[in-house]
Amino acid sequence: MHRHRHPERQKHHGFTLMELLVVLVLVGVVASLATLSVGDGAERKLRTEAERLAGALRLARDELLITGEADRALGLRHDAYSFLELVILDDATREWQPVTDPQLGPRQLEQGLMELDLEIEGERRGLRQTDGWEPHIRLGATGEMTPAVITLRIPGNQLEQYIRVGLEGSVEVLNELEEE
Repeated sequence: MHRHRHPERQKHHGFTLMELLVVLVLVGVVASLATLSVGDGAERKLRTEAERLAGALRLARDELLITGEADRALGLRHDAYSFLELVILDDATREWQPVTDPQLGPRQLEQGLMELDLEIEGERRGLRQTDGWEPHIRLGATGEMTPAVITLRIPGNQLEQYIRVGLEGSVEVLNELEEE
């Protein structure tokens, strides 16, 4: 009997179109997840600084509620902020000075990368560029604060974060302001 021989099938080396598409989709998903997790460095820094300032405001408010002390305020400059306390120098002289606490003391923002603005009662207040401090947001011993909106922005960019301070002592970080 004569056997009919089939030639051995040739083995092809390489990838099918389907395998290539699956790999491309997986690479795309991983790349997009990496981009989302890294994000824009400036936006992340802005958000971190806004959260830090809001946290410091809450801390200062809570300290006053516990200790019952009075005469504390948040002083703002265009490129820095600090919590201040009213110091009595003599019978007739009082002066606002930065607190020495590392959490509440002066904080310099990155030069040219971030700046502050302040709005109280719908009116924008000019912030000093000098070395001295003046109180902007007063903190009371019962938790109340001067109602205000602090804006942190990156110059020459659309990125802004807002900190809304309520009369009753609420502090919230917002990506955008809602019209009231």
